[in-house]
This record gives sequence, structure tokens and C-alpha cells, in this order.
Amino acid sequence: MAARMKRRARIVLDMTPMVDIAFLLVIFFMSTYHARPPTTVEVQLPDSRSEFKVPEANVMQINVLNPDHAKKLADSIGPTTMLTLINNIRQASAQPGVTAEGLRGMTDTYLPMVSAELIKDIVEAPSKPLNRGRSAELAARECARKDNFLTRMAKQELSALTPEQYVARIDSMVLWYATGREASQPMPLDQVGTVVVEERIRNPRLMMVLLVDKKCQSGKMLDLTSILQKKDVNMLRFSLVTNLKATTKPDELPAEGR
Repeated sequence: MAARMKRRARIVLDMTPMVDIAFLLVIFFMSTYHARPPTTVEVQLPDSRSEFKVPEANVMQINVLNPDHAKKLADSIGPTTMLTLINNIRQASAQPGVTAEGLRGMTDTYLPMVSAELIKDIVEAPSKPLNRGRSAELAARECARKDNFLTRMAKQELSALTPEQYVARIDSMVLWYATGREASQPMPLDQVGTVVVEERIRNPRLMMVLLVDKKCQSGKMLDLTSILQKKDVNMLRFSLVTNLKATTKPDELPAEGR
């Protein structure tokens, strides 16, 4: 008589732990992902042959614009108005249960004059209150919209400025700064030391990165570096970002370059 074969036990796999691990990995990668910060102002970088890569984290970036670019911005965006709008966005997003009607009713701010798109961005922001970087990004987006109130105000202000005040207005648009994934925002020269010290207190590992336009005035760079070298600021090391230029072999150089 043939022996009976034992019936195999049925194996059941519980996939719940695997799903939990997958979601944990997704959350981890989303929280540690460092996207390139939004470009608020364009800078034409000089060329070099250095292959040093700028780190993506723990970086404070300062853009130094050329005078023509700063003049165009000064004619279309008032620096004081821009910074005030950034603070208005931050303060408004901190209001509990903020609504579009409530933002339009804040008469002591610039919010009644902004576009409907900006109001919607503030109300429907997934996380509140908005940080300074996100507020600066929304303010920069508002400046880029057609017929925005900042441009209208800037044109009205220009007619009342003296030549000295106009030059000071342009100077206040030369420097822009950003930290991490934040959008860059204008930074008057006399506030550089304070801003750098505050950012280093928040992040002691902060590195300084300069994006300097190749048509920038040398005097502005000297002013900036002298501020960074002050004892109370003590930012003695920084990286200068350039466009990587292909290396040319010596035998390929023109005769006058040898």
C-alpha cells in the first residue's frame, strides 16, 4: 500500500510591514531632498577651470548683480516695498483660519493690492505659517506678473527721488541672498553683517557662496568682502561660483597665448 504524502502547509505572506517600510522610505527621501532654489535674479557668471562642486546643503548664497541689472530692478521693484511685501506674506500666513476676504481686509499691509493668484497661494498653502524663503518666492512671483502693484508704485516713487536717493536705491538692489531652498531676496549693503550673523546662529555649519556677475563693479565686491572680514561677522572663507570652462591643451593654444 502506497504511503500517503503529507499535505504541505500553505504559506501566507503578510505584506503590511513591507508597505510600511516603503512609505517610510518615501517620507525619508521627500524630507531630505534638496531641490535647486528658485531663480529670482539672473547672474552671468565668469568662466574658470575649477571643478570644485558647491554643496547643496548648509549654504548661504549671495548674488552680486551688475549695475545695469540693478538699475532695471530699481526702476521696476522698490527694494523697501519688496521686503515689506515679504513680511506681509509671512505675517498673514500666520493668522489662524486665514481667508481671502481676511487678507483683502488687511489695510495696513500691501495685501489688498496684490493679485488674486498671490491671495490664493497664501490661503491654500499646505503648511503655515510660511517661512521667509517661501514668502520671498511668492513675492518674486508677484513681481513677475504683468501690471503688478510693485511696478506701479516704483514708477510713482521714482519721480519724487533725488539723484542721490536714486543711486542709493540702485545700490540696495545689487545684493540678493538666499539660504537653502529659499528664493533670493534683496539685501542692502548695510544689512549684510547682521543677516550673515543671524544665519550663522541658525546654522553654525553655514558656508558662504558668491555668485558675482562678470560685469559687476569691483568696488561693490570690495565693500562686500570688507564687511565679511569684520571681527563681528568673521566670514573669512567663501566660494566664488563660476562657469566651468573646458581645459585647453598647451599645444592647442594660439601663438600669442603661449
